[in-house]
This record gives sequence, structure tokens and C-alpha cells, in this order.
Amino acid sequence: MSCNLELEEPLRLASADEVNQLISIYERHLPSTVQFVLLLENIKRMQAIICDSELENASHRFRKSIYVLKDRDIKQHATFVAIGPDKDIFIIPHTLQNPPIELTEAIRVTKYIKWKLHPVFVIEANNEIQEHLSQAAESRNLKLQVWSDCLNYWMPKQKASKVTYSVPQDVTLRPLQEEHAQFLNDTWPYRYEQSKWYIETAIRVNGGFGLFDTKDESLVACVFKNDHDSVGHLYTIPSRTQRGYGSTLAKAITKKIAFQDNQHALAFISPSNEQSIRIFTKIGYLPVSRTLWLSSKPATKNQLS
Repeated sequence: MSCNLELEEPLRLASADEVNQLISIYERHLPSTVQFVLLLENIKRMQAIICDSELENASHRFRKSIYVLKDRDIKQHATFVAIGPDKDIFIIPHTLQNPPIELTEAIRVTKYIKWKLHPVFVIEANNEIQEHLSQAAESRNLKLQVWSDCLNYWMPKQKASKVTYSVPQDVTLRPLQEEHAQFLNDTWPYRYEQSKWYIETAIRVNGGFGLFDTKDESLVACVFKNDHDSVGHLYTIPSRTQRGYGSTLAKAITKKIAFQDNQHALAFISPSNEQSIRIFTKIGYLPVSRTLWLSSKPATKNQLS
């Protein structure tokens, strides 16, 4: 019986070479696929260093594994599913197949998605993938709800590496430290049970910047590179807005990602955040796609009827 169950499983772990192959394929479809190039690069890097003792307790959002279709050539559709471990289970599925027949069937059948733990699904705003995810959730008495909806803005690394910036005189620019995670978590509208752990790991493995008041050394603005290797959590305290802090930090992190990390720059921005959209477009970012974070919750009787 165990052999039959194994034959029914549509996914298998990808090898390091296959992850490299996926990155190469998605790079050929830039800019629309930049989000997935960066995601795969993040997972590749984390898998290479996760055995380091200082990363043994890294947030599970940084410990995703890549699964690919069994008995399928990656070159055909570049289909994959990234799945995080149990304590912070984020799942990112994607494919170049249109319509996404094999991906959506794999999501429906696979045993690797632990629906009982109520995972968060991160998808490109593809109505067909979302529709099939919703059906799979409903069959398990769950309901998918939009937790976050973001526009994606990007800048190729060649252009981003040339970004320059100056720091306002009333603040100093310094790298963030793990001790600042509490401040970032408290000011993040999407915080959740494990989010402080996630932010601590992001600061440690990906880095970020803060602007600190020159007089009292208090943190007044911040930004970091998230688990998608993209710009995340650009924030200025309300009493210090309209002073150019956001622009300074956006430029600083963009320069770091392109010049030091040798990656394209990508920013997730809420459609209602007009100020951030102005900041990033003024720097030179261009809109490229849209991403949905879908949380899975137990469905009520009304939702199931």
C-alpha cells in the first residue's frame, strides 16, 4: 500500500541543480518573473547556509524547500511549489504553464501541504490558481481570505546599482540589529504570532537599515530585505514623516541589493500606499506584477453552504 501512495504523490524535492535550473528559466522571462527569481535565490542561499549553527533557529519562513513535479521535465513548464516548515508555513506555488493544469492538480493531491496547520499561500494574482486553491481549501472545510495584496515594483540590478542617496542631517544611517525587531514588529500591520521571529531572522541573514535620531539615538525609520529577497517594511514613525526618510532608506536598500548582493531590486507595495508608490517610482522602479497572500481559516457553516 505504501508504494501505491508514493506513486500517487505528484511532487518531489528538487535537487540543488534543479533549483539552479529553475532560476535560469525564470531569468529568461524577466521582468514578469523577477519575484520568483529572487524567491528561488533566497531559498538556494538559505539551504546552503542553514546548517551553520547560528541559523539553526532561523524563522521557518527562511527555511522553505522547493518541490517539483515527479516525472516531468523542469524545462517544460518550470513548475514548483515552495513550502515552509510547520511553525511558519508559507507556501508559494508557480508555473509557466498556462493554464496551470499540472500545478493546480498537484496542489489538490499532494501530501506535502499540511492544510490542518492553516498555511498562508503566496501567489501571483492569477485568478485560475486562486480559484483552484479555494476549491482545495473548501474540500478540507477551510476558507481562503486575502491577508495582503501588493503591487510589485522592480528595477534591474544594473540600474539599481547606480542609485545614489544622501542622509538628512538630523539622522544617521546604520544597519539594523536584531534588537530592533520588536520595534519593526510593533509597527507592522501584518504582524502575527511568529512575525517577530521572522523579522529577527531577516535582519540577521538579509540585512536592513535604520535612521536614528542624532540627538537621542532613537530609531525613527527602517527598512529590511525580506524572505523573498525583496524590499520590505519601509516605515517612518508618524511624527517624522515628510522629511525624506523613506526615500533615503528605499535608495539605500536598493543600492545594497543590487551592488552588494548582485540581485535585481523588487518592492512589495500596498495599492493604497500612494506615498510609497511615489517614492519607488521616483527612484526608477517600474510596476511589474501583483502578489496575493491568502490565509486559510476554518470555514463557517454559512461559508460552506
